[in-house]
Amino acid sequence: FAFIRIGYRGEDGKIYKDDNADYNIQQAQKNNILVGVYFFSTAVNEQEAKQEANWTVKAIEGYSISYPVVYDCEGYQNSDSRIVNLSNEERTNNAIMYLDTVSNSGYETMFYASLNDTSIYWNMSKIENDYKVWIAQYSSVIYPQKEKPDYLGRCHAWQYTNKGNIDGIDGNVDMVVCYFEKDKAEPK
Repeated sequence: FAFIRIGYRGEDGKIYKDDNADYNIQQAQKNNILVGVYFFSTAVNEQEAKQEANWTVKAIEGYSISYPVVYDCEGYQNSDSRIVNLSNEERTNNAIMYLDTVSNSGYETMFYASLNDTSIYWNMSKIENDYKVWIAQYSSVIYPQKEKPDYLGRCHAWQYTNKGNIDGIDGNVDMVVCYFEKDKAEPK
């Protein structure tokens, strides 16, 4: 499987499609690789999060999305980020709005965060009971020598390194283990 960035909201507030999204999805599917996608959010409120979700659903229309559609929000600690002043509750509510909206369109969803951020910037008790959780944690011992990240809540996927190598891809790639398997989905 592969998780491919479908798009993102820039610091200018506009939504952009990843320049390589369609190509990457098409090539993955051509090579029988099951696909999930992620959207990089900088939503300042639930209305923008819902807009991002609806945009994502439209962008993946016609593709076989077998793995979850993932909400990814990072960079909120940066002083120049448009989301630097959001509270944990506002940030969490944005994630839930995105995940609910995508889920209501018939896709499975998942929430992404670094291990450190889960305890500082998110209300994980509102997220982990209703949504799959993907944790990024780079440690000295990685999968498969270490089975799971150090996250104490429910974890469905672990991004264990950003220095992976995959034939056909130049440079390092993030490597993820999922604790679930999916079958090929029909396009929507």
